[in-house]
Amino acid sequence: GQDASINEQDIGFRGRQKDKQRVTFKKVGDGFLVDCLCTDGYTFAWYFRNQVAPKFWTDKNLSPLHARVMSLLQQLPHKNYICGMDNLYMSAKFAKIALIDSGKRVMIHGVTRSGRGIPPCITQEALTRKEDLLRTRGTLKAAVLVGDSACPGLVAASLYDSKPVYFLSTACTSVTWSKKERKIFHKEMGKCVQVPFYRLNIIDQYNNGMGNVDQADQLRLQYRSTYWLRNRKWWWSMFFWIFE
Repeated sequence: GQDASINEQDIGFRGRQKDKQRVTFKKVGDGFLVDCLCTDGYTFAWYFRNQVAPKFWTDKNLSPLHARVMSLLQQLPHKNYICGMDNLYMSAKFAKIALIDSGKRVMIHGVTRSGRGIPPCITQEALTRKEDLLRTRGTLKAAVLVGDSACPGLVAASLYDSKPVYFLSTACTSVTWSKKERKIFHKEMGKCVQVPFYRLNIIDQYNNGMGNVDQADQLRLQYRSTYWLRNRKWWWSMFFWIFE
C-alpha cells in the first residue's frame, strides 16, 4: 500500500552482549533495538542499530539514525509513499532529503521536537497556570514552506493540548478540522451515545498511519513461538525475531 511507518522494535534478550541496550520504554525490556519499516502489520525491512550505518549516507552528513532510515526507504518497490515517523526521526531537513534524495519520493509526517526545523512563527510557550491553559488549549498555528521548488508543501503545525505539540509533514494537502464521533456513556439516559468531536486532519492521518510498526510488533508477540523457550544466546534472539 501507499502508507507505511518507521519506528524501532525491541528484541528482548536476558543474557550478556556488548550491543545489548537498556530499554525502559517497551514491555519486552532490555535487548537489541531495530529500526523497522512496516505496513499493514507486516515488517517489510529492518536495520539493526548495532550495525554500522550505511557509509553512503553518513558521508552526506546524515546522522547514523537517518542513514539507516534512508537505507530502509530505498528498499520500497515503488514511489510516492506516505510514511509516518515519531519525534525521534522527524526533522525539516530529513523531510526534504526523504522527498528529494531517496529516489522514492517518500512523503513523511509525524510529531516533531521543537528546534528540528519548526519555524519561530508557530512556536507556542508552555504555560503552567490553570486559567492560561484553559484559554490556550486548542490554539492552532501553521506555516508552509514557500520558495523551494525542490521541496514543495512542507507544512509545520503546532497545536496546544496539555502542552505544545509540533508536527511536520510533506504529505499534507490541507490543514482542517475533521468531525469525528465516539461512544460515551450518558448517565441520565443510561446508555452509550455518539458524541461528536473535532480532530486536526494532520493528527488523524498520523494516528491512522503510524500504527503499522506497533501492530506488527504486537502480532509478533502474540504469536511468538519462543514463549516457553529460555535462551541466553544473542544470535538465537535475533534469529527468532526475524523468523517470527
